[in-house]
Amino acid sequence: MKDPWGRCLRQLTGLFQSLERETQKVVRVVQALETRRVEEQKKKESRKSNVATEVKELPAENLYDELACPKLEIRHVHKLYDAIAPQWDRTRYKGWPRVDDFIVSVCRSNAPSPLIADLGCGNGKYMHHNNGLVIGCDISSQLVQICRIKGFDAQVGDALNAPYRSNSFDGSISIAVLHHLSTKARRLAALRELIRVLRPGGRGLVYAWAFEQGEMDGDKGARKFPAQDVFVPFHFRLQSHHPQQMDGVQAASFVKDKNSLVFQRYCHVYKRGELQSLLMEAAETMKSENVENGSIEGNQRTSSTSIVRVEETYYDMSNWCVRFLKVNPAS
Repeated sequence: MKDPWGRCLRQLTGLFQSLERETQKVVRVVQALETRRVEEQKKKESRKSNVATEVKELPAENLYDELACPKLEIRHVHKLYDAIAPQWDRTRYKGWPRVDDFIVSVCRSNAPSPLIADLGCGNGKYMHHNNGLVIGCDISSQLVQICRIKGFDAQVGDALNAPYRSNSFDGSISIAVLHHLSTKARRLAALRELIRVLRPGGRGLVYAWAFEQGEMDGDKGARKFPAQDVFVPFHFRLQSHHPQQMDGVQAASFVKDKNSLVFQRYCHVYKRGELQSLLMEAAETMKSENVENGSIEGNQRTSSTSIVRVEETYYDMSNWCVRFLKVNPAS
């Protein structure tokens, strides 16, 4: 006669083994869900660290010197770029095609010895053209040092007071500089310098970040801005340690999974038409100053002709861009 208790024990053993297998499946599912939750949380924190935030307190007008550099720019632009210069150079080494095309066109139309000014040259990514002499200046001494190591003709200088003669250059460019200026007076001053250094018949090009990023076809890596004056995070990747301060620049946070310090760059992003309007206002103030100091005479004083003629306004690489010609009001 078969043992009923043995059969019952075998059935219970099989049941427990089956239950253990199902339990292991549940544990694996729970572990997978937890892993996914952690990854999603990391992604969420990473996205949060990349979100631009509104600047709540803009610098007040300086009644004594409207072009004086505000502390906002010193802390969140000047010192910041000195601190991040090596990584900036490693990651921003390739020029934008339409800017390179502009430089090539200026060189060709002014051969054999074209001269181009890069006001706010950064690490010199537009100074490599062999068929023309590109001279640059930048407020960051560390970026200028990188330019010099590469063999470029660069010097520390303020784009609002460029160290170059008037009416001397065949071309002038200001690429991704104007959005770091925090007052209208300073933006106008930078544009006046871009115009001033050009000879009559010379051409200029200015790029500045657009407020409408992401609204254009093919706009990759676009950001959303809560306002026109914002802090934009820059992730400085660390090698072995993570100090909260570098060369006088305080980091806003430390992102552990990226092993990076997050610094906040100040930016004023431009709405459609704003950059062109500002350029024409800068040109008009220059004409008024020329009338007052007597460099424009006779019937030129009543002429409505601007010293600048806009040739093209377009959107490129998340920037609003204006290409213009400096004209002689006498013509």
